[in-house]
Amino acid sequence: MRQKYMLFFNPRAGNGRAQQIADDIQGKLRLKGQKVEQLSAGSREEAIKKLLIELPQIRGLICIGGDGTLNAALTAFVRAGKSVPVGLIPNGTVNNFAQKWGIPLNTDKAFEVILDKNLQSVGIGKCNGQAIVSSLAFGSLANISNDVRQSEKKKYGLAIYGWNAVKNLRRNHSYETEFYNDLFSLPAKVWFCLVTTTNFIGGRQYLGTGSSALHVTMLNNMKVSKLLNYGYFALTGNLRRSTTLTSFDLKKVIIKTTDGKAAGTRIDGDPGPNLPVRIEWVPKFVPFFMPAEKVL
Repeated sequence: MRQKYMLFFNPRAGNGRAQQIADDIQGKLRLKGQKVEQLSAGSREEAIKKLLIELPQIRGLICIGGDGTLNAALTAFVRAGKSVPVGLIPNGTVNNFAQKWGIPLNTDKAFEVILDKNLQSVGIGKCNGQAIVSSLAFGSLANISNDVRQSEKKKYGLAIYGWNAVKNLRRNHSYETEFYNDLFSLPAKVWFCLVTTTNFIGGRQYLGTGSSALHVTMLNNMKVSKLLNYGYFALTGNLRRSTTLTSFDLKKVIIKTTDGKAAGTRIDGDPGPNLPVRIEWVPKFVPFFMPAEKVL
């Protein structure tokens, strides 16, 4: 059976242009003699199931969207235990992954990167059978983020998260938490925890360089006296300059609450599983079409 390129997108996400972009790219690839199909679905889980079925016949996957769309595609890869080359046409609200790797936010230029066929294998995180493309968060800020509606995110952008956090500051609390693996155990009081796979978050660089590991940053407790430190993060995305934070890197960890409180997570901008979670770094898991200067 002749292998095909698959265009993977959520027609309702972002600014609603995904369908138009998919139609345009499909036409261009067909003019080049490629077999191309579109894949979209009514729900995230339905899309993942469809992609798992199609995966053996796919020679390359082109994702149109942001980190959330990319997460759905890579979650299918995680569940299948295999991947295919992936190209990204950024069409999300934040586009952390694209900005980290220098993938152009302009659709035509991003498509040119795919046509150049320069591949770079990229590591991702894995959490309870789900991919982590950019970040996992839990704590009061993640709870606030889960309450942000898609319409608000489209209208106000990143500012809506900072505003909701300040507005609800006194209504939220810290979680008694334990981080552990085979080598260590760390009890911690956590108001907000961020686990990232790259040195970008919120569309901004918050670490000087990336590394082949997961980056964990915790805001241990939130008080009015620490509001300026949080405000600095909300405006700049920079967490590592604050003395009120705990930071470390690792490749595998289990995180659970120890105070009986239910704590939900947020993965790549969308609601994720409740704690406890098992998180693991998966190196060089997915080959991506990258700008030539990003290929090692």
